[in-house]
Amino acid sequence: MHQTKNGRQITQTKPSTYLNEAVAIWFRDLRSEFRTRYALNAILMFAVTTLIAVSFSIGSFRIEEAERPFLYAVLLWIILTFSALSGLARSFVKEEEAGTMDILKLSARPQAVFLGKLLFNLTLLGAMELIIVPSFILLMAYQIKFPGFFIAMVISGGLGLAAGTTIIAAMIARASARGALFSVLSFPLLLPLMITAIKGCERAAVGIGTAGWPEVKMAVAYVIVMVIMSLFLFPLVWEE
Repeated sequence: MHQTKNGRQITQTKPSTYLNEAVAIWFRDLRSEFRTRYALNAILMFAVTTLIAVSFSIGSFRIEEAERPFLYAVLLWIILTFSALSGLARSFVKEEEAGTMDILKLSARPQAVFLGKLLFNLTLLGAMELIIVPSFILLMAYQIKFPGFFIAMVISGGLGLAAGTTIIAAMIARASARGALFSVLSFPLLLPLMITAIKGCERAAVGIGTAGWPEVKMAVAYVIVMVIMSLFLFPLVWEE
C-alpha cells in the first residue's frame, strides 16, 4: 500500500505470516520437484513395481474368500508405507545436499518450514495414492462394501504417513546413512498407524463393525497429535 507523506511515497508491506511462508516453501519445493522429479519417481517406481509383483504373486495362490479382506488390506498398506519411505526423506535431505539449509533458516520461521515440507510430502503422497490405490483395487479385484469408509481411511492414513515421516526426515537430514536411518526411525513411529489403517480397510471391505468409523477417528487423532508435537519439537531439531 502506498501513502504520500511530505511529498514522498512510503510503501507499507503486510507482515509475513506462518501460512504465507509455508505456502511459499511448498510452491518452491513443488517447482524444484517438477524439474527433477526425483522423489516422485522414486515413490512411484517403488510402488508400481511392488504392486505388479504382488498382483502376480497373489494370483498364483488360492486364497480363501474370508481371508482376502485382511490380506489385501495388509498388502495395500505395506505398499503405501514403504513407497512413502522410499522418497519422502528427500524433503529435507535435498536442502542439505544443495547447501540451502542455512538460507532456508534465515528466510522462514521453523514452524513455517515444517508446515511447508509437510504440505509438499502430502502432495507427493496424494499423487501416489491417486495412482496406486485404484490400480490395487483393479488388479487385485478388491471388493469393498463401504467405499466411503475405505476412502476416509486411505486419506487419514496418508495424512498420518506424511506427518510422521516429515519430522523424521528433518532429524536424519545431516546423518551419513540417511536412507537406512530414515526407515529404522520411521517404522516404529508409523506402526500404530499402519495397524489402525489395516484394520479400518479390512472392516470397510467386510462391512462389519464400521459404525462410527473408529479407525478413521484414531488415524485423525494420530495426525493431530503428530502435527502438534512436531510443531513444538521441530525448532529444536531445525536450529541444532
